[in-house]
Amino acid sequence: MRLLGQSTTTSDVNVYTGDANYVHDQGNASDTWVVTHNLNKFCSVSVVDTANTVVIGEIEYNSVNQATIKFRSSFAGKAYFN
Repeated sequence: MRLLGQSTTTSDVNVYTGDANYVHDQGNASDTWVVTHNLNKFCSVSVVDTANTVVIGEIEYNSVNQATIKFRSSFAGKAYFN
């Protein structure tokens, strides 16, 4: 039986890997955020502005460790990578 957050090694022993996440703090207002999260996976992403209002952007996965998020206007806020 495998639980979420587990992976099987080559010796077929289950090793718990946990659920890694990353919070990007975009302090300067911008309409394009390039985020290196180093989670080694294509993450789900949620973005909020400084008022904690959810903002929808276009996400491009540059690699398993970096994403570019584009918005219609510039703002500062946070991006949550899971």
